[in-house]
Amino acid sequence: HPGHMAQVALTLGARHIPASDREVGWGVSYYKKLSNEVKISHDEDVIAASGIFWSMIMSTMPAEVTRPMVEILSDQKVPHMATRWIAPGKGFHLQLEDRHYVFPNVNRSPPELFLTKGYSAYVIIFTLTALV
Repeated sequence: HPGHMAQVALTLGARHIPASDREVGWGVSYYKKLSNEVKISHDEDVIAASGIFWSMIMSTMPAEVTRPMVEILSDQKVPHMATRWIAPGKGFHLQLEDRHYVFPNVNRSPPELFLTKGYSAYVIIFTLTALV
């Protein structure tokens, strides 16, 4: 596939490990050696972007659509978005040019996100016809 796709936050681990042997954990999305400071900065940006997107979903989608998912995540005590470098909790912040925005009491998004850049997957459609 052209492009790149990365999973952020909670994961069941590598696809080649049987589901019965998997443990839920915080995924590592970096394929380059980066300093901890760069990883933290990147993860803060991802948490902010997903938090803003989640806030837009929650403010525009009908409660009948969002409430069941929010309740299930809450009942199962699934944490909100976090990473190996950023602890679970509320709120997020972002830096846009010379302005720093802080949203301390906003709920973060659910704890799994896929980021893509230039990614595409091919689809093959087969049509089966019966021989009569």
